[in-house]
Amino acid sequence: MIQQEHTLAADGVEIRRAVLGADEISSIQAEVAIDHQVLRRTGIRNLEKKFRSIARVAESPTLLTIATRLLSGTPRLVRALFFDKTLERNWFVAWHQDRTVTLNRRVEMDGWGLWTFKDGVHHVQPPRAVLDQMVTIRLHVDAADEQAGCLSVLPGSHRLGILHPEEIGRVVANSMTQACVVNAGDAVIMHPLILHSSAKSRNSAHRRVVHLEYSTYELPPGVAWA
Repeated sequence: MIQQEHTLAADGVEIRRAVLGADEISSIQAEVAIDHQVLRRTGIRNLEKKFRSIARVAESPTLLTIATRLLSGTPRLVRALFFDKTLERNWFVAWHQDRTVTLNRRVEMDGWGLWTFKDGVHHVQPPRAVLDQMVTIRLHVDAADEQAGCLSVLPGSHRLGILHPEEIGRVVANSMTQACVVNAGDAVIMHPLILHSSAKSRNSAHRRVVHLEYSTYELPPGVAWA
């Protein structure tokens, strides 16, 4: 289990306790649900544009202060997603790194590649330097342990750089992975390149997560985060 002494700088992951207050949790629970007509129609992306409770949290002094202290420069929210894992809506996520970002248009840039177009958005894998200027803050609306399919990580693996699938398998097989057990309101903070996975839930509770990505990387003129 991830311990309190783990830090983003040293380990690529850390847990911050009670980042969300009771009122913020209640507001998200009341407004956001995976079967909400907005999410059914438009998907789980760009939450801050769809729900006021998410926009308030993402732009709150608490979150912006955390991102500012972890990144050099002024952080900008570049992606907001929502997940809700239950027995009825359940999935397994294999070990991987978060290597993709979303942009408003496709443009040729040195080191950027493997472009795809999904859900009306351009996805691309940027150079490592871009990912090193990003941080993910996963806000937990519910408590999550291994029974609930919480996130598992391999601390320090972000330092290995961008890994191919066969390399990921070897690293995981020879490493000690750790579970991110959290209470409602806690945040798991990650470097995009840390190896992580999650198992299926084995209980009937919700495992709702607001996934926020911040970046200080300055894109070229005419290109914007989607």
